[in-house]
Amino acid sequence: MSQNRISNRDHAAALAAGEAEAAAEVRAQAVRYVPDRDAVEIVTTRNAGFLIPRSWIAALQGVPAAELNKLTIWPDGSAIELEDHDIQIGVHGLMAAVLPVMLPARAVATIFASRGGKATSDAKQRSARANGRKGGRPRKTTNPEAA
Repeated sequence: MSQNRISNRDHAAALAAGEAEAAAEVRAQAVRYVPDRDAVEIVTTRNAGFLIPRSWIAALQGVPAAELNKLTIWPDGSAIELEDHDIQIGVHGLMAAVLPVMLPARAVATIFASRGGKATSDAKQRSARANGRKGGRPRKTTNPEAA
């Protein structure tokens, strides 16, 4: 059996990719069950809190309320887990599923569109700078004869 060794460059690239993914995704830093409201509270790494009714989380439907005090977070914050019941729930996916229920569809669309519009690349940055030196993005010309 051959052993594959990872280079320092590959290791650094993998760490950078993981950090970028962690920055882009919703991650949890705390989780607890709130019995008075029969809900799960998740506090994200950005200090935003969500109180999600247990009835909205299909994986927790058959779990006795007393067991929900055992919810934990994965070390990287990407999932919450109930180990005794072999339940793992991705935080990012849970938020993506719950936000449309919590907010009007138009607000959710605005949030995701805004985030997508902020995507940048080296080529996009160079183009924006070049256009800025020329006085900004050229205006579209309308030719009434062409219409």
